[in-house]
Amino acid sequence: AIPAGSGLGTSSILAATVLGAVADFCGLGWDKTEICRRTLMLEQLLTTGGGWQDQYGGVLHGVKLLQSQPGLSPVATPRWLPDTLFTDPEIKPCHLLYYTGLTRTAKHILAEIVRGMFLNSTEHLDLLNSMKQHAMQMYEAIQLGRFDAYGRLLRRTWEQNQALDSGTNPPVIEALCRRIDDYCLGYELPGAGGGGFLYMVAKAPMGALSIREELTARPAAPGARFV
Repeated sequence: AIPAGSGLGTSSILAATVLGAVADFCGLGWDKTEICRRTLMLEQLLTTGGGWQDQYGGVLHGVKLLQSQPGLSPVATPRWLPDTLFTDPEIKPCHLLYYTGLTRTAKHILAEIVRGMFLNSTEHLDLLNSMKQHAMQMYEAIQLGRFDAYGRLLRRTWEQNQALDSGTNPPVIEALCRRIDDYCLGYELPGAGGGGFLYMVAKAPMGALSIREELTARPAAPGARFV
């Protein structure tokens, strides 16, 4: 149901699933933290350039903030959050996930971002620091159940991603975003951007219905669909 290159962390989650199955079969006694750590090693061996914490999203249940310390082998510490903003019947219809039908170019996007970090680009480092603070603001909005604030912060996430690398928002995606912008508090492409899935938070259920009608009548690309 979820194609490769979706931006939803599926490669890391699949790798963690395989390692978990091997650990169970061989009686290795790996807990979830160890499986996630080894998934990171596997991702780097496969030269994907990503996978630093995607696996935690699938291995650990629920909504959470992940925090880690600097280092070559980071261990993410989860802080769990209520799921009210996603399960409340009044606002649940406002969350939309749409497959754009476009292939992502995550590896090249990530390479440019990492290059900026290693070159100690002030612009890159300042932006990464602001993204870290932004994550804490999002954590607080979810914790307090502030739906409007959550949606606006999601929009800010997308703006930050574009500032980090313009390749996250190619012309086709930009045109798609313009079509749904008026109906949304915020939206973004999960993962590195460039294609894959578009996650949208509509201002109201009626707005979500309008988005569905618009993108169903005129799909963004062949194979595009709601999930």
